[in-house]
Amino acid sequence: MTFKIKTTAIVCAIAAFVNFTTPGKAFAVWCQADAPMVYMNMLTSFMPFVSKLIGGTGLSIEESVTQSGAGVRAEVAKAAMANKAVAEGIESYEQQEQLRRDTADLKDAMAQPAQTCEAMATSESLSSATIATQKATMSSQGALMSKIAVASNANTFAALDAAHKASNARFCTAEEAAQGICTVAGGEFAKLAGADRDAAYLFQGNDGSSSFDGAAQVQAADAYIERVVGGLPAQALDQRGEEFYRKNPQARVFAELARRYGAMQSMAAYSLNSSKEAHRTQPGLGTSSMMADVDAPGFTAGKADMSMAEVVERFVASKFSPKNVMDLMKAPKPNLILRDMAQMNNFQLYMSYQAMLQSSRVEALQAHQLSLIAEQALRPQLNAQRVQAAKANAVAR
Repeated sequence: MTFKIKTTAIVCAIAAFVNFTTPGKAFAVWCQADAPMVYMNMLTSFMPFVSKLIGGTGLSIEESVTQSGAGVRAEVAKAAMANKAVAEGIESYEQQEQLRRDTADLKDAMAQPAQTCEAMATSESLSSATIATQKATMSSQGALMSKIAVASNANTFAALDAAHKASNARFCTAEEAAQGICTVAGGEFAKLAGADRDAAYLFQGNDGSSSFDGAAQVQAADAYIERVVGGLPAQALDQRGEEFYRKNPQARVFAELARRYGAMQSMAAYSLNSSKEAHRTQPGLGTSSMMADVDAPGFTAGKADMSMAEVVERFVASKFSPKNVMDLMKAPKPNLILRDMAQMNNFQLYMSYQAMLQSSRVEALQAHQLSLIAEQALRPQLNAQRVQAAKANAVAR
């Protein structure tokens, strides 16, 4: 049986080669056109041999070809089914992959407007907060300079005694209470013991944030600045009235020196007041800036009221949070990354402006210090030379 099948396959292959393939047909044409003798030999000698060979299988040539064709068709059908299954699998995979990409694109498309709205809200709120902070700085500066002015101090002892009592009532420490100087305050001042002499309360709250803990800490910051800038205030002259100053040149000199003293104090006062107002809590600023809740570790959730400094701190933290960094790394398209870069470039412009303002204050403080150094070094020489010039003028007369 195996021999018959092999023989049939050989015959079918030869027949298929001669009758169906291009080289076989070409060979037949050659035989007919250029070698009729060879072709006749094949017909008279080879074909009877083939017929005899096929006859050994018990099948005719037609039956053998038919059987072989059926086998070929079966193999072709199986191959077609396999190819169809493969094609369907590839199509299914491509559809699933496209669905995944569409889902990711939709997620990014929804995230981008949300992040843009958040950045726009932060930008708008910071602009408003900056103006409010500058106005508050001017107000605080005016109140402080009026309070520490020489003309406002009729009695130095009374002024220091009033400051002592105010500090005892609000910012008494446990060490001072142990000495019997004062009693530690309760209520809103319970967490602010010693805050009117501690620079830390000028820059942050007790919770570690960049916002003051309510109005009580604002009072502590004001008291600290007054203590640093005001120092030991000079006492005003007892006499008053324009007639007194018109007739007394020494009184007029005293008034001018008092004004210069106030000008020297104002530079340090302005720098400290600017820092204080940047950390003063502004109602609703956390909500309007959309920074009340940030996906970054360590920040209090749902904080509606905060300072301008804390808004900046939270915005930076949200951009550098683990989640945001991972989202940018996994972004399938560049749109999300490009928008984030544009937002950070705009924020960098804002921070550069704030740095410029701070640099101007630092430069002013350095110029102020330079003028004091120059006065301390050169003023004695100038006074001594004036005395010598006056003596020479008297001798000349």
